[in-house]
Amino acid sequence: MKQSSLCLLSALGGALVGAMVAVLVTPQSGKELRSKIREAFDEATAKMHAAGCDCEK
Repeated sequence: MKQSSLCLLSALGGALVGAMVAVLVTPQSGKELRSKIREAFDEATAKMHAAGCDCEK
C-alpha cells in the first residue's frame, strides 16, 4: 500500500511540475499546449510502467 501511494504521489508531482513548466515557457495556443502536455503525460506514464511502477493496483 505504501509503495502504491508513493507511486501515485510521484506521478502527480511530476505531472504538475511538467504542466507548470510547459505553461510558463510555451508560446503556443491553448489547443497545442494541451496536446503537448497530454503527450508528455503519456510518455511519463509509459516510463513508469516500464520501470515496474504499477499504479493501477
